[in-house]
Amino acid sequence: MSSSSKIPVLDLNQISDEQELLPVVKSILLNNDTFLLKNYANIDQLDEILRSLDHNDFPDLKQGFDPNFTGAYSLEENLILEQYITNTDDQWQFSRQCLNPSLQNLYSRLWKIGLFFAQLCIKSVVPEGDRCPLSETEYFTKLTRYFHRDDSLQELPNGEAFEYPLSQDFISHMPVGIITVFPKATNIKCKPSTVSSDDNVWISINQPDCLLLHTGSFLAEMSNGIHTTSPLQICPQNSLVHLTIGPSLNTIINSKEGSLAKTLLQQQLEEFPQLALKFYPREAAQLKLRKAIQFYKALFSTCETVLSLYVMSRSLRASVELHSLLPQLSNMMKRKITQDSFLKMSSLWPGCYTIESNSRGELTVAMPKQNPLSMLTNKSRRLEYAEKADAWLQHSLESQTLITDVPAVKLSKRRGSEETTENTAFKQKLTSRATPQDKTSRKYLSNPKEKFMNEEKKTDSQFNLLERLRERERRSAALLSQKQRQYQQFLTVKMKQVFDILYSLPWKRPYTGTYLSGLIVDSLQDSNNPIGFLEAEEILDKLQRLLSQEISVQIVDGGLRVYRWSNLNKDELSAKIEATSREQTNNVVTSL
Repeated sequence: MSSSSKIPVLDLNQISDEQELLPVVKSILLNNDTFLLKNYANIDQLDEILRSLDHNDFPDLKQGFDPNFTGAYSLEENLILEQYITNTDDQWQFSRQCLNPSLQNLYSRLWKIGLFFAQLCIKSVVPEGDRCPLSETEYFTKLTRYFHRDDSLQELPNGEAFEYPLSQDFISHMPVGIITVFPKATNIKCKPSTVSSDDNVWISINQPDCLLLHTGSFLAEMSNGIHTTSPLQICPQNSLVHLTIGPSLNTIINSKEGSLAKTLLQQQLEEFPQLALKFYPREAAQLKLRKAIQFYKALFSTCETVLSLYVMSRSLRASVELHSLLPQLSNMMKRKITQDSFLKMSSLWPGCYTIESNSRGELTVAMPKQNPLSMLTNKSRRLEYAEKADAWLQHSLESQTLITDVPAVKLSKRRGSEETTENTAFKQKLTSRATPQDKTSRKYLSNPKEKFMNEEKKTDSQFNLLERLRERERRSAALLSQKQRQYQQFLTVKMKQVFDILYSLPWKRPYTGTYLSGLIVDSLQDSNNPIGFLEAEEILDKLQRLLSQEISVQIVDGGLRVYRWSNLNKDELSAKIEATSREQTNNVVTSL
């Protein structure tokens, strides 16, 4: 056994028999859930089958897709899911059969590899008295195939072939059963054995000459803590195939989780949400709500940490503006946290924080007042929040109308508005006391006719009317010009940030305007002034016109812009931006 990129590699050329292989597999599973299989004798035949599946044997969409999650289904415009499940017990039967000869050939080869290593894994980490039956007559398998149509090649007007950069959208995959076999270890990510399964740390695996084997959740459960497993991240656009093997689906995992069939259904609902929404709408809504509650629990724990630091660095009752907390919360949660997320989290425990509005209309957050003695005896705030969140979830799951997210907390009248109303009433009271009132006006309603008699307006001349109209037009034009100058200055500032993004990408490669705009929007979304796709496209156009010698653009079929650049120089960009700004300033002065 050797190690490559922190992933154990099992070299079959160094193994002579099963007795020698068993201790090696056991040593791997004690610390890892993923390992590579090198020098497999029939690796060339597997590669030939995969090539045939990619270029010749397309999935048959006419067969449809059923609630058993078997068949063929178009997930996206160019992405098709094909899946077949086999089970040997009489309780759970799947009638749909795989009719693709290449896929059948691949299944038979992966089945032999998977069954052999699944039995080795059971012998390695499962106590002898707890071992489940797994043999050639008692098993379940799930064969999953993603097929991606490659429409990325297009010819540019100059005759050069251009290939669109494929989106590498990784999805989470948590296998059930004993083991999952991937015939090619490419575009797959796994977690290192030294980090928690909740940490967003991944190891990229690209070993085309190896098979990849990953243990399932059922093996971890049966091992009684000897072995643990974690999710993978896979890229469906890579047209990958994998086979999962486990005991028959009527096998009971434990009294809480029930049978393996229930776990498999839960895994399918999580991995294919659009299919879950189609066939199991209520279960899909429940799953989404459970995930939302897990997220708000983690967010509350993070808020406790961040606010505790603010309390230690400031006065005990100091409040902090919510918008200043959001960047730090987003950084710690590894995802975008908005004001709406915070308010939804607070609605599960309305008194968890004191939320008010300051004189500027910004929401402020502070820790609630607490009795020092109660702090020594009461349970922790994190535990109390978790209990309240679980109680809210249970109540929502039992209701007839199921929601998919937590409603945001409803704030009462803002403190600033209340103070303004009180101050106004107080001033009016003082004024009424200081100003003497006429007795007649206090006792009787009076409507003198002078109130309703207005002086006759003096008619303006036509000249004065035209002057007022011209003045109004001049003011409108000046205001519009000022807004346009401010917008151009905003684009100029953002232009430098966009230039840095282009500078960091590999040069002399074609990039579509759509791809670059999406990348720019995502990169600047956490900045002080994020931009949208229209602004990103306008900045790219301005940048290309400003650096026309360094950045070229070509328009292909459909009006899609393709950019390419080389020899980018930051000093040259700054000089040209300064010259352009100087020219615009001179034009403004001249026009004035």
